[in-house]
Amino acid sequence: MKHLLLSVAAFGLITGCSDTGADKDGDGKITADEVAEEMNKVTLEPGEWENTVEIVDVKIEGLPEGASAGVINSMKGKVTTSKSCITKEEATNPGAQFFAAQEKTHCEVKKFDMSGGAVSSEMSCSNMGGAPGSMTMVMNGQYGPSNYDMTMDMNGGAAGMKMDISAKSNGKWIGKCPTG
Repeated sequence: MKHLLLSVAAFGLITGCSDTGADKDGDGKITADEVAEEMNKVTLEPGEWENTVEIVDVKIEGLPEGASAGVINSMKGKVTTSKSCITKEEATNPGAQFFAAQEKTHCEVKKFDMSGGAVSSEMSCSNMGGAPGSMTMVMNGQYGPSNYDMTMDMNGGAAGMKMDISAKSNGKWIGKCPTG
């Protein structure tokens, strides 16, 4: 789950802008290439970024007998902060990163619309991390060259369980990448 949330946060960080959405050919399917084309329009600050994901709420139905609801409740309020460096090349071509992430996570972009610094997107993922199940993620927020702020709602399940997770993600450029 941690890796999924960090991937979603990274998705938020490397997004671009569009007035009409990513479905350029109007076929109802948004390909990784169409998303990458949109993302490559954004100008990001190259350097070190600090990215934070906070789990706002978690609801799970259908826990197996004997499973502890305490573990689920302990996820609420959990904040994960990480730092990453974005090279000048990555900052000018963020779409290449997204394509690789989409292939690894078995995700399909259902909606990808950006305009005026706002983002609204929906992805549907299956077989995450090799495990059966599926999840839909809806993301809304604001972005700019040196920061982003998003809300995420994830709904899905597997093996008779249903899970709903609400999270907040934000990131900010903090300076040059450390050397050494």
